[in-house]
Amino acid sequence: MKINSKLYLSLTVLSLVLLLGSCKAQKQGKMISDQLMSQDYIVTHLGDQDVSESGLTLKVNPDNSTISGNSGCNNYNFSYKLDGKTLDLGFASATKMYCEETMKLENLFFQKAASVTQFENSKQAINFLNKEGEIVIKAKKQE
Repeated sequence: MKINSKLYLSLTVLSLVLLLGSCKAQKQGKMISDQLMSQDYIVTHLGDQDVSESGLTLKVNPDNSTISGNSGCNNYNFSYKLDGKTLDLGFASATKMYCEETMKLENLFFQKAASVTQFENSKQAINFLNKEGEIVIKAKKQE
């Protein structure tokens, strides 16, 4: 009877360890999706407009809470604040060159960025959403 009790106790402890380990792994996986990941992206859409050939870039750096890149003509930088899934990009700082052929696109980029309040991301892509939950900026991982 003592052998069965020890075997039962051992199996119970092993089951609890595996269960707790599984919960921790799920929680860690969730944390990754709730955080902006350090990644370089190519902007593919501004709202419904396909801009994948425009050369707009986006680099997320969670170590110093910045998002930076090239907006068609100028380099830009946002110092963001993140509270759960709520994202505040704040104001952009950017270089001040004028490029007639890309200014319309650049203005659209900053207009869309000003409406960002949320995000969805994975290892392959990131979407920035407005308060209505509509995707305003879509980007894919830079190869």
